[in-house]
Amino acid sequence: MIERALFVLVLFVVGIAFYHLVVRRQKERARANVPVDPLLTNCKPGVPTIVYFTTPTCAPCRLQQTPVLEQLRRELDEDHLRLIRVDATEDPEAAVRWRVFSVPTLFVLDGEGQPRRVFNGVVGLETLRQELQTG
Repeated sequence: MIERALFVLVLFVVGIAFYHLVVRRQKERARANVPVDPLLTNCKPGVPTIVYFTTPTCAPCRLQQTPVLEQLRRELDEDHLRLIRVDATEDPEAAVRWRVFSVPTLFVLDGEGQPRRVFNGVVGLETLRQELQTG
């Protein structure tokens, strides 16, 4: 019994470590893409950017994440937020460049274009507000 619990605990720790490694690699890849990526050609200096990867068949994207991003867009004008939506089925090369494995995936870039945070999965409005305020 104790061996099983220990095995589950070790598996859990390895899973968390793997997740953090993937997120760190995504941020590193995004940092390398910033000066040359075609998605970021129209970004204004000093304006934070959210790069949002989605697909047409993603139910959480349609029902949860997109409404949150639309609300954020209504609250902030283009001088305070740039939102780039990428359909990973139409632009799979971008998903590969940014190392996106699942949707929704959001990259929050600061005003200098450097990745601050990567969110794999649905992110709430308050979390995004906080992330943009600290950036």
